[in-house]
Amino acid sequence: MSRRKESIPYMLVYSIPWWVSTTLAGVVYVLMRWVAPDVRPDEPMLANLMKAMPGSAWIGATALLAFAGLNLLVRFLKRKQQR
Repeated sequence: MSRRKESIPYMLVYSIPWWVSTTLAGVVYVLMRWVAPDVRPDEPMLANLMKAMPGSAWIGATALLAFAGLNLLVRFLKRKQQR
């Protein structure tokens, strides 16, 4: 039988502790908000993409925080079932 491959969202919700998602959210926000605009490649298409990233940094951070919340919910429900 083939083993099912775990996706990154699955790992963030079920395998990895919640604080990893929270830390990643902070790192992604900082990188998208303050680091990406300073990356100025020679290709104009990428330069425009990097300029647009600060406005959408909250989306990446919010998604990772949602995974952290789901992780906490799953752990709470598992603990409640064990009682």
